[in-house]
Amino acid sequence: MENDTNSNKIGWMALILVALSSFIIALDSTFMNVAITNLVVDLHTTVSAIQIIITVYALTMASLMLLGGKMQDVVGRKNAFLIGAAIYGVGTTVAALSINATMLLIGWSILEGVGAALMTPATASIITGTYTGKNRAFAIGIWTAVASVGAAVGPLIGGFLTTFFSWRWGFGLELVIVIFVLALSHRIKYFAPTMKLSDIDKFSVLLSSFGIFIFVLGILSLNAPKDWIFSVMMMVVGIILLIIFYLREKKIISRNEIPFTDIRLFKDRNFTLGSLTRLIMQLALAGAVFVLPVFLQQVTGSDAFTTGLAILPLTIGLLVFALASSRLSNKISPHYLISIGFLIALAGSFFLSFQFNLNTHISDIIPGTLLLGIGLGLALPITGNIVLSSADDDKQSDASGILSTSVNLGSSLGTAIIGIVLILGIVNGIYTAVDHTFPNEFSKDQISQNLTQYSEKMQTTNITGLKSNETSIAYKLVNITVNHAMKTTFDFVTVIFFIGFLISLFIRPLKEKNVKKKITD
Repeated sequence: MENDTNSNKIGWMALILVALSSFIIALDSTFMNVAITNLVVDLHTTVSAIQIIITVYALTMASLMLLGGKMQDVVGRKNAFLIGAAIYGVGTTVAALSINATMLLIGWSILEGVGAALMTPATASIITGTYTGKNRAFAIGIWTAVASVGAAVGPLIGGFLTTFFSWRWGFGLELVIVIFVLALSHRIKYFAPTMKLSDIDKFSVLLSSFGIFIFVLGILSLNAPKDWIFSVMMMVVGIILLIIFYLREKKIISRNEIPFTDIRLFKDRNFTLGSLTRLIMQLALAGAVFVLPVFLQQVTGSDAFTTGLAILPLTIGLLVFALASSRLSNKISPHYLISIGFLIALAGSFFLSFQFNLNTHISDIIPGTLLLGIGLGLALPITGNIVLSSADDDKQSDASGILSTSVNLGSSLGTAIIGIVLILGIVNGIYTAVDHTFPNEFSKDQISQNLTQYSEKMQTTNITGLKSNETSIAYKLVNITVNHAMKTTFDFVTVIFFIGFLISLFIRPLKEKNVKKKITD
């Protein structure tokens, strides 16, 4: 960071503004999860439609994030950030005024998604361009922590506003923050453009965007088991497009031309593993924050605000330990902290896998959610510093674009995959429950037909009345199903954390002065 007082003021204000921007973008991915019932009723739509809208928001960001990162080089980091903020502001206004699901999709998922795709990479590169040394590490830690807390505190804020006011106030809150950011944007340092729009390889843009979009769309369509073959085909097509994209970038680099994304960054082990571990953590966080409100509202009968309070231990654990991670990294090597974080989060998800049934109380899940928050809080900020510190200053736009893509791809996949795992758990659970209670009386086709009708309304129908008669057949059926579905879901999350832990073991220690190797062919 520059040494003069004015530059210091600009630098810290820049951190505040970009951190607030990251906060509302992350908040957007989770704060409506607890308001699904209200959205279904107010907009006259279905649970499936709302889940698609929630996921498309993350999908839009993920598919356009590389382009958003590159636009920093074309219009400058600050300008890319401000253009994104303006688009985001329009989107959140449309979302707040939505009268149907289509309007919410356009305002929230599309416009806000596009705005966020421009803003997010710029927030990272503005920080790396404004700060140096320990100040940069601290700023990256705060920026990551605030964004992570935004995702974790989303259910609480969304629950409070939905219960006592309206879910529309959530988008209104975001608009206020956008206006605040734009009003004080003169405090952000200006960064000159380094390339022209004509220098961007348009075919690479299409390959990367459609590759990510089609791949994740294939994941989403797995919600309909009868279309699994088609889903797998879409995922394969997406992967093929991304492979072609990689080969094209490699060819462009070999001709000493400007690549859309400098894939040579992946030659750095810490950059690659840091990005991958960040994706895994976002996947697990998004999945947990999606499935917990489903259980709390459907099974325990909690309202939106109570649901948010129930997830508060996760938020507190994440915030406290995210802020503490920078100090802890002075005593414990950062790459070890990531591994420790994964293990603690793993312990939390393992504990939660045994906690769910029709008699579960909010107090039963507090230890597990707290451990999840602590583990993620330790690891998330450090991964951001590892990734961005692995890239030279002239590669920060590419590095921030790739990091942002991995974060939002993880969030998108988390919501989609956990939703699929939950449905599979329900299917297997109901098969087990019916077969145990009524052996050989119902076929799987009969069960599946009724299950489909149930899952379509599972967040607009309350089953807490079953608790009045625990000896009834209905109680036994639903209890076995709920237990099996939630255990399957958190067993999956546990496995994801274990994979992340194994990957984290191969991250190298950060060099004290962030010495970066020049990336060459």
